[in-house]
Amino acid sequence: MPEGASAAAALAPGDVIWVEPEIAVGREQSGRRPALVVAGAGCLETVDTLVLVVPITTLDRGWPNHIEVSGAQLQQRSWAMSEQIRTISRERVVARAGRAEEATLVAVRTWLADFLEL
Repeated sequence: MPEGASAAAALAPGDVIWVEPEIAVGREQSGRRPALVVAGAGCLETVDTLVLVVPITTLDRGWPNHIEVSGAQLQQRSWAMSEQIRTISRERVVARAGRAEEATLVAVRTWLADFLEL
């Protein structure tokens, strides 16, 4: 898919996308990087200018809440950082990198539910 706004069209839960987040502070992730879409389908349809994501890293910290991302077209082994959920503008989505396996999305959402005490 070409770079640009079309990359943000029709996002779905479990998509792995390339984003360009704003300036990071502290331990936040920065720079162009992959992220996992964790928003539900209803949220993505209703809130069509924003998307809930967690950033993806290639650094294996061995933390149980960092979930290995399987199924997407990433160059290296990668982990979704469930503790860093973010709402970003869809204008920050620059490309797609495929879809994570359902088990990856379920594991990340389980951690999110735990963190949010849902």
